[in-house]
Amino acid sequence: MNLIQDSMRQDDDIYDTFTLKALEGIIGNVNAGTRFQIRLAEDVGIMEVMDEHFQDLAAGLRAEHLPSSEADILSSLGFPRVAAQLPGLVCSVKIFSRNRRSFLDEVPVSQQLRDLADRLERARGEHQAAAARSEQEEQPSIRRKRKWWTGLGKVVTGSAISISDMALGIGLLPFEVSPETKSWGALSSAALGIGQVLEGVGAIRGE
Repeated sequence: MNLIQDSMRQDDDIYDTFTLKALEGIIGNVNAGTRFQIRLAEDVGIMEVMDEHFQDLAAGLRAEHLPSSEADILSSLGFPRVAAQLPGLVCSVKIFSRNRRSFLDEVPVSQQLRDLADRLERARGEHQAAAARSEQEEQPSIRRKRKWWTGLGKVVTGSAISISDMALGIGLLPFEVSPETKSWGALSSAALGIGQVLEGVGAIRGE
């Protein structure tokens, strides 16, 4: 997703810059990451916490609540840009949770993530079909607006944060952290990551 953003000017059309096959692959990879995030969150018990307490966690989120090794973890996993943006992402999630309170009350986090995975699978299939037809067509028969791709970037950002910190919390990553960090720090980070994903969901839905 960084490649897409770095390669395009504001007025560029992504479909003039990347092939349909490449975009299909990007969407497929994001969908795989989303589904893995869902399974991991359910397995470690985070999903239930997010369904019940996401808004409270997001409203009280502070950058200092995140594990001290957060930036190092993200950088080591290939997300240095995300690591550099953590304070701004915290502010963004707090604003999002406040502005979308009524919707978040109505639709559980778990349902929104499952709906996202279904949307991404449909989008991947549409791009796959369009790629198969592209040799006979001068213009792609499917086009997503730039806002849709911006939303997909937020999904990638949020998934990177939440997956890495859930893995940290259950000891799957080789970083030395305190027991408190493995519990509250990882929970705060998971809330930050899932909040970013939910921001992306809104953009993908066109909101």
